[in-house]
Amino acid sequence: QSRHDSMLYSWGRGEDGQCGNGSTNDQEMPMPVEGLKHLTVVQIACGSGHTVVLTEDKDVWSWGRGDDGRLGHADNHWKYVPHLVSALTGKSIKQVTCGSYHTAAISDTGALWTWGGGMYGKLGHGNEVGHPAPCRVEAFIGREVEQIACGSRHTAALLAGGEVYCWGDRENGVCGIGEAAEHQYLPKKLEALKGVKITQIAACGFHTAAITQDGALWSWGEGKFGRLGQGNEKNQVTPCCVEGLQGVRVKQVACGGFHSACVTEDGDVLTFGGGEHGQLGHGDKTNRTVPCLVKALEGAGIVQVTCGWSHTVTLSEDGKVFTFGNGDHGKLGHGANAKSALPKLVESLANMKVAKVASYNEHTVALCHAEQEQAVMSFDFLKDLRRLINNADFADVVFLVEGQRVHAHRAVLAMRCQHFRAMFKSGMRESWEEEVAIPGTRQVIFLLLLEYLYTDLVPSDTMLPETAIELFIAADMYGVERLKRACENVFQTGLNIENAATLLQTAENFK
Repeated sequence: QSRHDSMLYSWGRGEDGQCGNGSTNDQEMPMPVEGLKHLTVVQIACGSGHTVVLTEDKDVWSWGRGDDGRLGHADNHWKYVPHLVSALTGKSIKQVTCGSYHTAAISDTGALWTWGGGMYGKLGHGNEVGHPAPCRVEAFIGREVEQIACGSRHTAALLAGGEVYCWGDRENGVCGIGEAAEHQYLPKKLEALKGVKITQIAACGFHTAAITQDGALWSWGEGKFGRLGQGNEKNQVTPCCVEGLQGVRVKQVACGGFHSACVTEDGDVLTFGGGEHGQLGHGDKTNRTVPCLVKALEGAGIVQVTCGWSHTVTLSEDGKVFTFGNGDHGKLGHGANAKSALPKLVESLANMKVAKVASYNEHTVALCHAEQEQAVMSFDFLKDLRRLINNADFADVVFLVEGQRVHAHRAVLAMRCQHFRAMFKSGMRESWEEEVAIPGTRQVIFLLLLEYLYTDLVPSDTMLPETAIELFIAADMYGVERLKRACENVFQTGLNIENAATLLQTAENFK
């Protein structure tokens, strides 16, 4: 499968534009980030209100909340669709990551750049000054940074030799440097890990974790809720091995706002910490102070886990995504805001081969590839469905739109649209008449509505914003919420200075 068939999908909180679709609306189900469809994305990262990706060309793109300069565009402006971080063009970036208010990137040569809010010294430049554009961390000149992880108030770096450095907030031991009288403004080596070869690091709000080459897990920082997995809720000011995982080889770890999760070499998932929202995946809301196996995922072959503030996302070896925890803003991707204390498949991505997932606060992104076999079957199936639209063969209802007959099928419309279901079951004349008048809607718009109901697709690549306004109105009339959101995306991404007045007039005409 070529990576050129990849597409980034986002869902969850959209208030700051972090979903990248030109809107500030929440997205309860995964939707493609259209602004990246011409690029091959290879890495993804989420911050508190922003998103950053790395492309095959080693360029960095960002969008979302822009205060503190966290997007790296040399300003503090919000960006609602992806924008290139031009300051890193030509730097050959190999990794990007986000904290709550800052962002970091590493080049192929191991050079480190940070930008965004400088509070607590988390940028590593020796002070608390913020930077709205990428700034080289001079402390590592001559050293090769291999990985970077960002929390809310601190940053951790893994060097090529397996050494870990931290800097930022002194509170609660989050930097792992012991009791400190002031914030750590420059990277400092963690002496507690001397002689321990680290292969992966992770960080979130107020704690940090690391995996050794032997698969052991270490953690440090704020211990509230048991998020460190140490069997208690005590803060740990220096790295400490998680004894509850003895005999288990961990291959990946993720930190959330109040919990942690790790994946073993056997593909199992263990979680610990705050469970108030069901984010531990054990079917309850109980905190765990030691790592506990997520039994519902046994046998699923999990290869990656990522944590938001109060939800968890897992990815299986066959490219399926399971989410659980707090569902506010739709961040679980199930089409609603309900919590789920057990892992639940994100069904709208089931026909995709998901390669990577990322989350941080209240939104989630997934890098997807269409599976070849399923994509071919889907193409043929959709082609056949499209042939049914306005086809008199086997049709059992006719709509009169602008004086023209439009043929359709009651069963399809009733299953896909509550409005039509009620119409056909009401006992009124529309329920038995073979011809139903549709006033106030152009035929071309009604046919687009039918196309969506039959295929679940909208031709957003070719649709004009003016058409999207009319289709939105029709979708609103018939109560098709997902189509409304798709139209919003087309309209908002297509809005510009040249067409703003025309679009306003179009909207006014259909009030």
